[in-house]
Amino acid sequence: MPARKERAYYRAVRRVATLVNSDTALKEVVLAVVRGTARVMEAGASLVLLDSAGKKLIHTYSRGLPQYYIRKGLLDADKSLAEVVTGQPVAIADVEHDSRIQYPELAAKAGIVSILGVPLVVGDVAVGSLRVYTRRHTEFSNQDINFVFTMANLAAVALRWHALRQEKEKAQQVRSEAEAEAATLRQARKVAFAHPSEEEFARILDFYNIEWVYEPRSFPLRWEGDRVTEMFTPDFYLPGLDLYVELTTLKQSLVTEKNRKLRHLRELYPEIKITLLYKKDFYRLLAKYGCGPLAQTRGRGVSRVLYSSAELNRRVRELAEQISRDYAGRHPVMVGVLRGVFCFMADLIRQMTIPLEVDFMAISYYGGEDDSVVKITKDIDLNVAGRHVVMVEDIVDTGLTLSYVINHLKAKGVASLLVCTLLDKRARRIADVPLDYVGFEVPDEFVVGYGLDYSEEYRNLPFIGILGPDQPDTKEGRSPEGFTSDESQ
Repeated sequence: MPARKERAYYRAVRRVATLVNSDTALKEVVLAVVRGTARVMEAGASLVLLDSAGKKLIHTYSRGLPQYYIRKGLLDADKSLAEVVTGQPVAIADVEHDSRIQYPELAAKAGIVSILGVPLVVGDVAVGSLRVYTRRHTEFSNQDINFVFTMANLAAVALRWHALRQEKEKAQQVRSEAEAEAATLRQARKVAFAHPSEEEFARILDFYNIEWVYEPRSFPLRWEGDRVTEMFTPDFYLPGLDLYVELTTLKQSLVTEKNRKLRHLRELYPEIKITLLYKKDFYRLLAKYGCGPLAQTRGRGVSRVLYSSAELNRRVRELAEQISRDYAGRHPVMVGVLRGVFCFMADLIRQMTIPLEVDFMAISYYGGEDDSVVKITKDIDLNVAGRHVVMVEDIVDTGLTLSYVINHLKAKGVASLLVCTLLDKRARRIADVPLDYVGFEVPDEFVVGYGLDYSEEYRNLPFIGILGPDQPDTKEGRSPEGFTSDESQ
């Protein structure tokens, strides 16, 4: 190796090692790894991290690569180079004739000729890769590979140290090592959002431990010859749900163009699942957690009764009879999440005609920036391993809370788990959770009564009604307010 290049490798490693051993923020350390690797290798470089399922790789920090290549979509960990799976470096001298390149056309367009990837290992687990992309034919030497390995190891040390510091700072909370490392990877993937609504939405997803990627892919919509003239880049991709989400806080009169693009995208890419959250949808989502302009208004009482007491009694009895038939001889465990479910749960089990057991759990609710992830504040007391469980809910709207609780209960080794909900607000769904017993499908309105509350009021109403709110100030550009309520819609 020429002495000049050897000195450059040494200086880059020393610079990053100094940052690792300082109080420098994790993001700055990781950026220094990518910048230093790209500069010394005279190439593009990217740190790609695994998603929470360990199946997809996400371009997290990149240097010297065009945006259209970075936003080409997520990579399959077991197909794209596969260094994360094997734990061994992968060097490709000619990407044009190698099947491990998932997007060969875009690689050719970006002028990428050779790629080197080395695994990023934290503890004994590969969590990603540091990759180098050259625009000239390169036979990577052992010294090249060792240098990139060293830079990747420094990034891994920074990730691990950050996780340990978080564990120490959160010592008063119950948190597993895996949760701490997951939080560290989320910290490493922090991005600069274009709008406060995107950052708020990301925090809600983080709270429920839902993996997300910000603007991971741009979809070409129109071409002139080989040149792309129009593209659409959704704000978020949720790998666990295989769903793209586009937020818009524009006035309804200004979203016509975005709707046109969305329709065109669905025509060109019918396999892609994508949903658009309008301004009103986003404000209602924030209001669910006691935030934003809708949450700051006081209700003016019930505008109309949606389901009378007699209608509720009749439907609850029908659900009880159906569950009793389905679970005859199986002695189910009925599990409810406090607090809104208590009226429905009590009436439901009183109408059931089979032996059963009852348990309750409670979870924390999103409260803004200070809340990192959802927590079980009261777990069930019964041992449900090998038991048949019926999860009872008062209302399912976004599905985020229910998705988390279902995964929590399944981890206990239940024999089966079905969901019974009194109300299904399907118009608000983000996480597509299965609902096996549904009382009523309700419109996208704020409903109260029969256990459902608004700022802890109206729970005692014997019917379910639609709340009549004051008109909130929802002028364009208003930032979300602080979170004040623990449980609402």
